[in-house]
Amino acid sequence: MPQLRKDPFGPTWVIFSPERGLETSDFESAQINTEVSILAPGNEYFFDGEIFADRPVNSQINDPNWNIRVIENPDSLLEDTNPQISKKQMFQIASNSGFQEIIIEHPKQEMTLENMPTDHLVKVLKVYRDRIEKLSSHSWVRHIQLTRNVGKEAGSLYNHPHAQVLAVSVRNRWLSEEMRAAKEYYKENNSCIFCDVIASEITAKERLISVNDDFVAIAPFAAKTPFETWILPKQHNSSFADIQSNTLKNLADILKDIIRAINDSLNNPPYNLMLHTLPIGNENRYHWHIELLPRLTKKAGFDWSSGFYINPTPPEDAARFLKEALALQGVGY
Repeated sequence: MPQLRKDPFGPTWVIFSPERGLETSDFESAQINTEVSILAPGNEYFFDGEIFADRPVNSQINDPNWNIRVIENPDSLLEDTNPQISKKQMFQIASNSGFQEIIIEHPKQEMTLENMPTDHLVKVLKVYRDRIEKLSSHSWVRHIQLTRNVGKEAGSLYNHPHAQVLAVSVRNRWLSEEMRAAKEYYKENNSCIFCDVIASEITAKERLISVNDDFVAIAPFAAKTPFETWILPKQHNSSFADIQSNTLKNLADILKDIIRAINDSLNNPPYNLMLHTLPIGNENRYHWHIELLPRLTKKAGFDWSSGFYINPTPPEDAARFLKEALALQGVGY
């Protein structure tokens, strides 16, 4: 039966409508483009704004012999300037202060995240952490995020494994809503809502997909899209910049497992991976996490006008499908 569920992390209500159904044949795959990638080694002259590269010792900048490379986003709309905010009557304007970077995660364009050697992915995660820490050190940065878009339908501009980092001087709507809900919950319960949800889901197991010593993967109670999956650290922390190095392998493992399960269950769909984090500085009411959103449905007029999300796949069903896919990989919890 259709059911409305309130998102515990924000003001949104989600309508679950299982009778709509989803068939695997409805899904579009994120096909690998066989054209040579502009981000591949040998094309460094296209992007001369190199910020960091993992290369052999004594290599020169723009040397094509690299393992991971960080560059300025050539389409950046932001500038490294102190923010200026002005207000006229009810309207506010802010200068375009901020940073946009691209992390090229592997020299080979066909080396998707879930197929990278684990030790290489651990290095990629360290670069994520280091860039977030570096950009967060600017006192005026109020919001920082990392996203991965896989497939054209998910907004990917490059046929190459990469992530984008954004740091700006203004708040983000989604993080602000999560933070507001987390503050209200903490005021009433004197505990972190994310930590309490993790404990509840591990106990109930109904929406638990996978768990290891340091991380848990769940189908959120009010998932806004089919097969939405969250990966959260068991240990409370509000900023990804503070993640401990000895936990990165477990994060790499659960990331690879979950993406493989999504690919196996849904025929390699386009997806967005979004890291929700605060800048540097621990906050006892917020908890960083990764959100994985396969792009399986599109919002229609009803969705936009009502403000509701319509999800044809209850998270309990999604968790069951993904656990079955993990079991076929030999992964359990």
